[in-house]
Amino acid sequence: MKLRNFLIVLFISVASVVVSCQTASLTSKEAASMIVDDSLGVDSDMVRMIAPYRRQLDSTMKEVIGYSEMSLEKGTPESRLGNFLSDLIIFEIKSKFSDSLRGLPVMSLLNNGGLRTSLPKGEISIENIFQLMPFDNEIVLVELKGSVLSKLFDVIAEKGGMPVGGLRLVLNAMSWSGAEVGGQPFSADANYILATSDYLATGGDGLGFLSDNVRYIKTGLLVRDIFISGIRDLTTQGKTIDPKLDGRIRYE
Repeated sequence: MKLRNFLIVLFISVASVVVSCQTASLTSKEAASMIVDDSLGVDSDMVRMIAPYRRQLDSTMKEVIGYSEMSLEKGTPESRLGNFLSDLIIFEIKSKFSDSLRGLPVMSLLNNGGLRTSLPKGEISIENIFQLMPFDNEIVLVELKGSVLSKLFDVIAEKGGMPVGGLRLVLNAMSWSGAEVGGQPFSADANYILATSDYLATGGDGLGFLSDNVRYIKTGLLVRDIFISGIRDLTTQGKTIDPKLDGRIRYE
């Protein structure tokens, strides 16, 4: 009986949190360890009780929020998937945090390892976005001196490219030879705003030097939620997902 009650409460709690959020993001998590094997059997009362919540949760996750003209996959030096998602971040940050930007050039950064799958051609659902970005990473704004940002360009060059927005970077065989941020020529003496995940901003993927920042601003926006709201906005405008390769990272 205790196990049955535990499972009911656990399922309903998770389902209620997900369904109550417009973009279906979990705001808190709890874990419990237990042994689950065939000896537990199937509790028909429990199955009947959670069925309405399961249907509601499935309905939310299956909601179609947009349409993609093609299958979108990650890649280097740039990719349609990376370009599309990075540009969504730029748009969201400029529209909601303009005062925090202080007129500085802005770029966005994701890592290919954080994009767990591709987006299919055709209808895009909330479930597709959760599969793409299962992590509850937050977008943060980091103000950096140009001398620090140049170290990021070094890493991008070493990796052969990363998903970026607001940046144009020319690579060569060993490093990089030119950059523009926010449409302006890069200067090691200027300051810039980097919009990225809290994972990368706190040193993930070898970016420990980002701790040498002027400002660190938490936005309270999950990366995944930005993707969902951005795709919804496109659909509202009667547009489909149709990103291009534009040479934002290229080899000379």
